[in-house]
Amino acid sequence: MKFIKITVDCTTLISDTVAFVLHEAGSMGEVFDDYADIKHVLDDKRWDYADARLFDETDGCRVSGYFTIETDEAAVTDKLSALRAETWADFSSISWHIEIIDSVTWENEWKKYYKPFNIGNIVIVPEWIDHTPSNNDIQVKLNPGLAFGTGMHETTSMCIDLMQKIELTGKRVLDFGCGSGILGICAAKLGARSTVFADNDEQAISATEYNCRLNGMVAPETYLKDVRDMNEPADIVIANITADVLISVEQIIKNTLKNGGHVIISGIISNKRSDVLNTYVKDFELIESLQKNEWSAFLFKL
Repeated sequence: MKFIKITVDCTTLISDTVAFVLHEAGSMGEVFDDYADIKHVLDDKRWDYADARLFDETDGCRVSGYFTIETDEAAVTDKLSALRAETWADFSSISWHIEIIDSVTWENEWKKYYKPFNIGNIVIVPEWIDHTPSNNDIQVKLNPGLAFGTGMHETTSMCIDLMQKIELTGKRVLDFGCGSGILGICAAKLGARSTVFADNDEQAISATEYNCRLNGMVAPETYLKDVRDMNEPADIVIANITADVLISVEQIIKNTLKNGGHVIISGIISNKRSDVLNTYVKDFELIESLQKNEWSAFLFKL
């Protein structure tokens, strides 16, 4: 299967914004090639092991987005041109190139970098690696395939951080836009009684069902449908989606939650943070907020 790969040369400072623009333009996944970011991860020891020979020290940064072959390339590059004209940060030097690739190239490229790493007591372990967790670690096996959610992106890791701050034992959890299923699976590993997965992307549902089997979850509740159409009562809702969608589904999430329930939301770029927060504080109590680079996440209680 063929895909369009659009690679943007930029700087570390604006790389998250570039990735956001690619995502909003329809990218099914973004890959960062930035030695500064890799060095930061290595220095923080977020991987158990990494072979330094795999990483080339460079001054620049590249962000690649992956699109279906039917994508209108001009529509994507128009968005990049518009970004280059913005003045609130230095976008003037960004450039890009386009290539057609085979899906195997994309699916396997990131495997050489992806190693077990911890987010609190959760340790995310790729399917193809044997790993013995420490006594306190809770292992989550993962193969995201073509779906978003490896745990390495700030938006996902903040959700997993916030999940470990509330009681999940015996709760019913809705993974609202599940992607790879990583968040719902983490919830189950942390003691949730049941987990419901929903996404409007068939590839995401396939990836979720596969990852559930990897983690011993038999016959998970998965729904291929728009999250706006969900009507599944839950004690906890976890939604790692874009800010505009989070704003549009606030009432749906409120109606889904049982009284006293919690919602964790993420995927919020910095310039949308206030809009999302102002929408949710009308109905929810803010318990905690996290921010990593250009991204924010919130934990609310109904």
